[in-house]
Amino acid sequence: MAYRYPYDEEKVEYKPQKLRTDRKMWKMMLLHILTFGISSIFFFIPFSYELEKISPARERHKLVNYAVAYIASLLTFSVFLLFWFYEMTKRVEQALDERDIHYDFSTSTFYGWYCLGTFIIVGPFIYFHKLCTAMNLLCEDYNNKLDAK
Repeated sequence: MAYRYPYDEEKVEYKPQKLRTDRKMWKMMLLHILTFGISSIFFFIPFSYELEKISPARERHKLVNYAVAYIASLLTFSVFLLFWFYEMTKRVEQALDERDIHYDFSTSTFYGWYCLGTFIIVGPFIYFHKLCTAMNLLCEDYNNKLDAK
């Protein structure tokens, strides 16, 4: 090379960005109520992307983006969102098992608290609390494994 620049010899090591571990159910529900459901889009889009980082899809079974699910739910009277939450719960459960994190969260949590718990009003709140806690545990484990590398 004719000219030498100081950055020619410099090797930049790529470090993946750490994932959020501060999800709280009460923040999500409060903003969901105040914004008439629109803030859930800004909560679950990064949520689904981070779930893809933690537990990549296998067998061509990728989780649908929440924005697409939200628009489809408007057309199907929220039935599509039920399927989306079920698939997401399945993926979180699978990721917890793969990473050997012992936390009581499964598809039965979805059916018990989200679907049937709606009749006692507090069920979806408990489901979202468990979902946020499970995702925080997964992100924390992911961040710890990044630090170990």
